[in-house]
Amino acid sequence: MGKGIKRKIIKARNRVTKEISGYAGRGSIAQALSSEGYAGGYRDCLDDIILLLNGNNPKRRDYWDDLNQ
Repeated sequence: MGKGIKRKIIKARNRVTKEISGYAGRGSIAQALSSEGYAGGYRDCLDDIILLLNGNNPKRRDYWDDLNQ
């Protein structure tokens, strides 16, 4: 695995979170939808990758439940 991959993923996740926070400052509807759009889904994906790199399975629906069998 490449050196610093977790560090890069965490930096990217922080940028996505900052983008979502920017939308949140625009009003209640934007705030509610900001984490439901592309940026929110991308942040969820980065969270899952971080969990996997740390040896844990994400808990999203049933997508990861039987992969260790």
